[in-house]
Amino acid sequence: MPETDEIAHVSNEMPESNRMVTSSIKEKPCHVSPSLLKSSIFRVPQKLRWRNENVYDLNRVSIGPFHNGTKTLAPMEKMKMWYLGSLLQRFTVPPEEALEHIVESIRSLQRSARECYADPFNLEDETFIEMLVVDGCFLIELDDPMFNTSWMHENLYHDLILLENQIPWFILRRLFELSELTVSVDEREPDFLVKLVLKFFETMMLMTVPAEYRPNGRGIKHILHLLCSCLLSNSCNRRPENTRLELFPPVTGLLQSGVKFKKGTPDDILNIKFRKGEIEIPPIKIQGNSESLFQNLIAYEQCDRHCMDQFTSYGVFLDCLIKSSKDADVLCDEEIVVQALSTEDISLLFNRLYNDTLISEFYYGGIAHDINEYYRSRWPRWRATLKRDYFNNPWSFSSFIAAILVLVFTFAQTLFYYSPLCLPFMQVIILL
Repeated sequence: MPETDEIAHVSNEMPESNRMVTSSIKEKPCHVSPSLLKSSIFRVPQKLRWRNENVYDLNRVSIGPFHNGTKTLAPMEKMKMWYLGSLLQRFTVPPEEALEHIVESIRSLQRSARECYADPFNLEDETFIEMLVVDGCFLIELDDPMFNTSWMHENLYHDLILLENQIPWFILRRLFELSELTVSVDEREPDFLVKLVLKFFETMMLMTVPAEYRPNGRGIKHILHLLCSCLLSNSCNRRPENTRLELFPPVTGLLQSGVKFKKGTPDDILNIKFRKGEIEIPPIKIQGNSESLFQNLIAYEQCDRHCMDQFTSYGVFLDCLIKSSKDADVLCDEEIVVQALSTEDISLLFNRLYNDTLISEFYYGGIAHDINEYYRSRWPRWRATLKRDYFNNPWSFSSFIAAILVLVFTFAQTLFYYSPLCLPFMQVIILL
């Protein structure tokens, strides 16, 4: 019976241990499944940050809770309050009454707004609501003439596209709706806020033509998502069959194998094609803030489970093509890359676009496979070598024809020497 007593002793001790574990679990409640959270604003993972933190760090202005209260950004807080005061003065009711109405309206959305942030932050409800109001009103004033100064543009372009520096779009929309009584009739059209934001970012977009937003039924999550949606608007319905990651040689290597490069249509920058030895690439505009936009779009794809790896795949594709300034020179000559940077800077930009990223679906897997198949075939390479070495100028062409004629006459002379029956054939060649 000793064994029975031991079992009874252990069973008497277990309930107390269970109560301790149960109590600990109860102190950590989670009423919403993490898989169902509508997170769309993220902190950039450290594995992406460590190579080039500058493209993710703020310069002047904090938007949202992640960097709220940062001392180095304090000067812009005064400007935010000035814009809020300016907006309130345009209401038909007293400023205090207008502000109270705005705060009450945003309070009803604050819980949904919190769920948009994937990472925790230490802001009480009242502080969080205040931040949404102040930051949101600052953003809907983007059409203010003061923003048109080059100094302001340079600072705001970078900061407002950062993944960590966003507030939910439905907050901006609500604030804009509340402020509609203070604007002109034209500004009350349904998509005016979208047009306002796109107009502000027009000069820094990657496309060489004005961006256009086409609703896809999923809604806009924040400013960075709006820019992303515009760049992807024509590509959303294209699902590649081959999504296996496959790398290929750079521009200079492909040229040696006979591959040609052609500028594609400018309204769909991701629509890269390859047929009959020709790669068609829509033109892309590269300037000072392009790397920040690229890197934050890729970081957003890496963090949001609803996103495909389209920009990450685009970065991989361009990185394969551009390994040196010579590769960039070729694409610039073909007007595929419209640059405001040196070709050395362009090659460095693309070489570090997708470092430490994960690609579950390579959007250009089929195209990369076809390029490699063409590159490995012999005839295109021989044809390219022949054209480069013998047909690149009139003198080379003349020398090539002369060499062919010498070979023909030598062959004919040999035949005539060994067989008199070939005399008529030789006479015909001489007449020719």
